[in-house]
Amino acid sequence: MDSIFMKSPEGEVKEVEATAAALTPLMVAGWQQVPAPAATTQPAVQKPAAPAAEEK
Repeated sequence: MDSIFMKSPEGEVKEVEATAAALTPLMVAGWQQVPAPAATTQPAVQKPAAPAAEEK
């Protein structure tokens, strides 16, 4: 299934199924297709392992 991103006249962006049945009511209500939003998640950064404490 293909999907696209649509933006409402109020600014809400949502991903919708790219079918005439899903898109027609949105377009009639004034929604417009927009590019996919940029990913907002940061890549996971792995902390370096702490050196093991030596037992004396």
